[in-house]
Amino acid sequence: MIESTDPPSVIEELVDLSRVAETIQSQLDSFQARHERAGLVLPQDVLQGLRQFNAKLITLRESVTTIEVERRSLRVFAEIGHVVNSSLDLPTVLNEVIDTIIQLTGAQRVFLMLRNARDEMEIYVARNWERESLRPGEYEISRTIVNQVVQHGEAVLTTNAQEDPRFDSMQSVVAYSLRSILCVPLKAKDDLIGVIYADNRIREGIFTESDRFLLSAFANQAAVALENAQLFNDMSMSYDQTLEALVAALDARERETQEHTRRVVLYSMTLARKMGLSEDELIEIRRGALMHDIGKIGVPDAILQKPGPLTEEEWVLMRRHPEEGIRILQGIMFFEGAVDIIGSHHEHYNGNGYPRGLKGEQIPLYARIFSAVDALDAITSDRPYRKAQPFKVAYQEILRCRGTQFDPKVVDAFMTIDEQEWRALRAITLPRERGREPTMEAGGKRGETTR
Repeated sequence: MIESTDPPSVIEELVDLSRVAETIQSQLDSFQARHERAGLVLPQDVLQGLRQFNAKLITLRESVTTIEVERRSLRVFAEIGHVVNSSLDLPTVLNEVIDTIIQLTGAQRVFLMLRNARDEMEIYVARNWERESLRPGEYEISRTIVNQVVQHGEAVLTTNAQEDPRFDSMQSVVAYSLRSILCVPLKAKDDLIGVIYADNRIREGIFTESDRFLLSAFANQAAVALENAQLFNDMSMSYDQTLEALVAALDARERETQEHTRRVVLYSMTLARKMGLSEDELIEIRRGALMHDIGKIGVPDAILQKPGPLTEEEWVLMRRHPEEGIRILQGIMFFEGAVDIIGSHHEHYNGNGYPRGLKGEQIPLYARIFSAVDALDAITSDRPYRKAQPFKVAYQEILRCRGTQFDPKVVDAFMTIDEQEWRALRAITLPRERGREPTMEAGGKRGETTR
């Protein structure tokens, strides 16, 4: 049942006009009753015409109401289409679609179900009239109706499942007190991939044929959203696989830093989660961490693999790699957020870093997070110019550089993460070294944590 909660003025005017007609008719009826003994009788066609006029006003009002409700539904449908086509955040899009279905149809609950690997319909989104996600214990629906829609590919509509002879033998209808039910197929390129199931367990006659049409249209929108998201996920996966292969090749150039990138990706995402960053931000951080040293493509092997301290001339070449990384990836939308790490992960909080000498919050947050975990991995890993040191030394060094090299807020979050968690993440990338503590041997100069 679609209801218009904000009737337009034309409907109000028709209502007022109908009331005026009813008032005139009532007054004429009263006039005729008082004066018919005196022989004053109104022509029958006047009263009859007035009644017909009033009836037509009522019909017109109902027609206009229906048109306005349909117009409102189409407007909302267009808005949902815009959301579907402008966003690849699938949970957000589907929640918006489901909430709109509930608003327009008067459903208590709506479920979006998708075919899983076992060829079964699995609930993917479940929402109620309060715009809340339902818990698994609240998934009380008629699986028989769902299976019927899946089998025949046609929508099922019942205004009262308790009295509908089609569902006499369905135990779930009785057990769950199901009444108004509307279930439509979800198709992508003629393949049935799921269903949308709506119900109201309190009221009868909630859904109409108009709702069936509307829900089917929304199902098509949901199918588009799913298809777009799948294409985007496939594209992202291809990108990520290509990136990981490229990064593995880069890491292989530096014998002592192989698997470094995998570690800092895990480390940076762990610290970012600790600081409360969103899932979208974590994606950007992952890409930036993966590609943070892409600019080292232009650094000679002799410098990358040098076993001792770099000369001033060699440092000049080394310090170009952040800007070189930005140059390589500039203009590629996929790396739009990642360049914050690529170009700024060697900046220091006090302004003494490179390449631009940024200070404080001039340094992008992603880069401030990454620089701390980059230092953690540099200190606890073997490098050509020194041996690995224990994690407790890394904690001490990062804490010592709080407010100078590192953002105090980032350091404070870092210190709340237990050493065992860092070591477990490291063990994922170094299975042969699982449980091995870096040894305390001769290191480089203080403060020389990364190149």
